[in-house]
Amino acid sequence: MSNAPLYVLGGGGHAKVVIDTLKASGATITGVIDPKLGVGTFLLGVPGAGGDELMQTLDPRNVRIANGVGATVKSRVNRKLYEIWTEHGFRFVSMVHPSAIIGAEVKLAEGCQIMAGAIVQPHARIGTGTVINTAASIDHDCVVGAHCFVAPSVTLCGDAQVGPGCFIGASATLLPGVKVGPNVLIAAGAMVDSDVADGAFVAR
Repeated sequence: MSNAPLYVLGGGGHAKVVIDTLKASGATITGVIDPKLGVGTFLLGVPGAGGDELMQTLDPRNVRIANGVGATVKSRVNRKLYEIWTEHGFRFVSMVHPSAIIGAEVKLAEGCQIMAGAIVQPHARIGTGTVINTAASIDHDCVVGAHCFVAPSVTLCGDAQVGPGCFIGASATLLPGVKVGPNVLIAAGAMVDSDVADGAFVAR
């Protein structure tokens, strides 16, 4: 599958980062799948290939998909798309920007994205479909569950644990050993110094 056609799903801002990361890693991208990006138009030099109707024509055994849809405080469409298309048999590629630093014995699950300047230290584990965004720092023995979105410049200190489905806002910090339950929203710039219950919101 390493030479199979590679499509980026989504044509917005996060897709630009995904395209740049893939290109920096030496990948050749076949096209962008987004109904708002017309055929014949380009995103960072990658041609628009069509909308969701194109996905219906692709054989999941013979193509690769990169999730170019990001997340916001109010939207987790990226997770929904991942779940929809994996149910149809598609596999999402993982990616690590060449400028990222990945420590010894780190475990990266399928479809995770490690962006430019990120640091993931030894024995950390990153879950399926999770995004570790620009210049985020994940220290030793941290666990970040599936389908989390870790925004730029977030810091997770050693042994911090983040449950699946969390959104951690830009420049937030989790202190050593903090445990965050599933589906938690942590505001940008927040300092988290104690455990957080499932589904909670942590403000500054």
